[in-house]
Amino acid sequence: MGLGGVISNLLSLGAKLIPVVSASTQGPSSSSSSLVQVESDQIETELKQLMRLLERIKATLYDAEEREIRDRSVKLWLKELKEVAYDAEDILDEYHYEVLRSQVQETDASLPNSRKSKLVQVPDGMLDQLQQVRGKFAEIEKDRVALQLLEEDGPKYCNNDLQTAPTSYFTVESDIIGREKEKEELIHRLSSECHDGKIISVVTIVGTGGIGKTTLAQLVYNDQRFQQMFDAFGWVCTSDDFNVQRLTREVLESITGRSSGLINLSALQKDLSKEITKKRVFLVLDDVWNEKRSHWELFRTPFMSASLVKILVTTRNEHVARVMQTMPTFNLGYMSQKQSWQLFQHYAFGDAIQNKGSKLVEIGKQIMNKCGMLPLAMKSVASLLRHETEEESWKEILESDLWDSDAGIEIFPSLQISYARLPTYLKPCFLYCSMFPKDYLYNAEELVKLWIYQGYVQTDGLKNNEKVGWEYAMQLWQRSFFEREDGEKEFYFTVHDMFHDLARFNSGHVCYSIEEGMCANFPEELYHLYVGGMVKCIEPPPSEKFATLRTLIVDYFVESFLSTFDISKAQKLRALQLGSRNCGLEVPFSLVNLKLHRNGPLSISSTNFLTAFDISQAQNVRGMQLGSRNFDLEFPCSLVNLKHLRYLSLSAGRFERLPECICSFYNLQNLTLNDCPHLTELPKSIENLVSLEDLIIFRCANLRVLPVSFCQLKTLRKLCLCWCSELKELPPDMGNLRNLQHLRILYTNVSSLPLSSKIKRIPALKVRLVCRTIGWLKDFVDMGGTLSIVGLRRVCSLRDVRCAKLASMHNLQRLILTWAHSFYDLNVDLDENVLQLYIVGDRDASSEIDSDEEENFETDDPFHSLMVMLQPHPNLKELKIKYYHGLTFPDWIGNPTLCASLERIEIVHCKFITFLPFGSLYKLKYLKVEGCSNLQLIQAKSLPLLLEEIEIIYCTSLIYVSGLERLKFLVKLHISDCSKLHFWGHCRKTCLITVSNLPELRNWCLQ
Repeated sequence: MGLGGVISNLLSLGAKLIPVVSASTQGPSSSSSSLVQVESDQIETELKQLMRLLERIKATLYDAEEREIRDRSVKLWLKELKEVAYDAEDILDEYHYEVLRSQVQETDASLPNSRKSKLVQVPDGMLDQLQQVRGKFAEIEKDRVALQLLEEDGPKYCNNDLQTAPTSYFTVESDIIGREKEKEELIHRLSSECHDGKIISVVTIVGTGGIGKTTLAQLVYNDQRFQQMFDAFGWVCTSDDFNVQRLTREVLESITGRSSGLINLSALQKDLSKEITKKRVFLVLDDVWNEKRSHWELFRTPFMSASLVKILVTTRNEHVARVMQTMPTFNLGYMSQKQSWQLFQHYAFGDAIQNKGSKLVEIGKQIMNKCGMLPLAMKSVASLLRHETEEESWKEILESDLWDSDAGIEIFPSLQISYARLPTYLKPCFLYCSMFPKDYLYNAEELVKLWIYQGYVQTDGLKNNEKVGWEYAMQLWQRSFFEREDGEKEFYFTVHDMFHDLARFNSGHVCYSIEEGMCANFPEELYHLYVGGMVKCIEPPPSEKFATLRTLIVDYFVESFLSTFDISKAQKLRALQLGSRNCGLEVPFSLVNLKLHRNGPLSISSTNFLTAFDISQAQNVRGMQLGSRNFDLEFPCSLVNLKHLRYLSLSAGRFERLPECICSFYNLQNLTLNDCPHLTELPKSIENLVSLEDLIIFRCANLRVLPVSFCQLKTLRKLCLCWCSELKELPPDMGNLRNLQHLRILYTNVSSLPLSSKIKRIPALKVRLVCRTIGWLKDFVDMGGTLSIVGLRRVCSLRDVRCAKLASMHNLQRLILTWAHSFYDLNVDLDENVLQLYIVGDRDASSEIDSDEEENFETDDPFHSLMVMLQPHPNLKELKIKYYHGLTFPDWIGNPTLCASLERIEIVHCKFITFLPFGSLYKLKYLKVEGCSNLQLIQAKSLPLLLEEIEIIYCTSLIYVSGLERLKFLVKLHISDCSKLHFWGHCRKTCLITVSNLPELRNWCLQ
């Protein structure tokens, strides 16, 4: 798992180190330096030999990772390779630190020349270690030849650029093709009143894995008619372990929407009973396996206080249904041939229209039949095929011998096909998820970090690890391995039970999770361990299991587990996270001996831990998070010894300043300071953080100034200054930060950029500003790319708008004007060069605005007056207007001179607009109109002749579209959810037309 990332990192490190070692051997000789030069010469030789070996091994990784599914010898070879690669990474990292230190000292003006030297100090024992590792790699190379592993560049059939594929079908669950009849029948059963006097009624959906039981239950649960029948709703995934205590707490939390810290079952049942007293309750228990009547009877006890309880259960087991049900079983059958093909082609082809006689359709129907009419299998394989464009690739999938798998699970072969065809870099990321329990809700950001810590994320240097990791997650979602769950501010993913079983199977069970009430049955080799729950009876694994452990995540401090957990034996640990639900618990002193906590986050929230743990002992730690509401310590000076630190997060600290010693973290890539109210300044030598890429300062209210040396951070890519109310200005030379890509300034008193700064000319810069005035724009007149202004309803002075000089921004390519003030608009990530202003204030332009004696100010339509002042430069190519509540658009929008370069226009949720004035824009190629609820007619004079693509969505009053026959270049027309649309005109035969949800359509003409 994840070898590609580790090998790539080794090659990258070697490429950096060899020139440095070579320079050391060629420097001026002296008696004191001769020994160092000799050793450096030997190290150079070893490094070059190691790099050659690694290049040959890397070339065979693709073939090896493809063959490991069937060939145990290859699987063992990959395992040995991985262990040696991790050891080599530690050795090279040690020398790389010495290189960085030497470079910093060479440029430090405060050091005397006697302390400056181009010779890099060789760490003790490095040459011997390097020779041993190179010898091991040589043996591995011999075995590679014996295994006849082929040297290949990568998968021939895999298209890695998934971002170009349409993804809209993932946001709607394919309209649940073929299950309307079943949904209506279930709703009828559940809504019928009981006449036998029973309070609790249970209906069970029984069906094989992947047939769509959970999807059908979701349809019922979210039906608006059904929502009106009950007072309280709950959804709980039970999975293999029907633990009454855990399930009762989860039901209580699901119904109330609040977390519960209760552990005692009696207290939980009392709270639940009180919450639902005299209420009508609907509950879904998803994926139930419990066959014990006693467990079920204990679980349902608190529900007797309700006036009515309807429970919908999904299960694969008929016996489970007999134990729980009070109403006849609902047996969910297979989809019909017609329904199956509708679902399959939806995921395989999307909106593209396929000729019924095409080869892909013929092969696709054969593949569909192999999926056994199971929706999950069809969705998985069809999502894979969506990214395959060659007929040969479809044939390879059809003829794969994995269809003959004897795993004993009907759906397994089709899922195994999808797994086998995953790009090799996605496989370890997917398998890693099997460490967590079924139905686990994955925080996308945290999951990506864990992948990075394990070395699974491969970068080419153009993108940072987090961005590439996020792309990995999105690709797994696009391929249906993940199911996306949106939170208010963050993205979450879930993994279907069948895919979780698939991950466990292919990971060789090296990932393991322990939850409440479970009897631990640890696998032979334990690499990744998750401990969850609030009980005191979980026993740790035997100490010999620690030797291979790379991840340990303990969601709660589990007393018996941690008190006997000798973590010092876990010398290969890369990620350690200890939860903070019980911060008063003593943390084991064995943590003092932890020396090889590599790459991962050491996440600590307990003050007792900081007291007990000599942090200086963890010399190889790569990531550390320190903080707690009770953190009353000064900055721990012992941190200075953590020379390999990559990630450092300090929160809720009482220190007033960071000591200068922190600047010796030459490997530090990410520094986060969160909620440190007493912090007033950063170290003056901060420029010595020569690897720093991200600096996040959040809620440090007393931070007054950034040091001048801050502008010498040449590797800095991201700077966030949020809620730092005393910060009033930025350093004058911020234009020197040439690699800066993200600048976010939110809720500070910084009102403008320094006059001497050239920051606005930094290439590829994305700037996010939260401010009270649009006047900030005066500092960005020369900036190109995209300008997005969010919260225009808060603009209260037309004078400010005039000062912003939008019409002078001649390099601007794209302008987004948003009147709403949702933080969602602020957090939308844009790939290109972007400046985004988020306007905040106490007044609303819809009710009050300062006209500043403007002659053209309209008191009856302040939105229109403001829009008049937002006229851009004629060079603008793209314009998007959202939530504009003016009655009409200003004249400049339809003026062919003032909008001479405009090629794309999007009008979104401008609900009072009744006319589109775009007919004279002769360069316009794309027009999108969405959510304009008062728009009734789109006439010929609204549509310029060179239009190539039109989208009309959710215009609920639209009844007529004319003039399409005039558009000789129109190649794509999409109209959906326009409930009153009766007619549109003729289109050319070459125009691709897609429509949906147009119930009143009367005439559809194609010429």
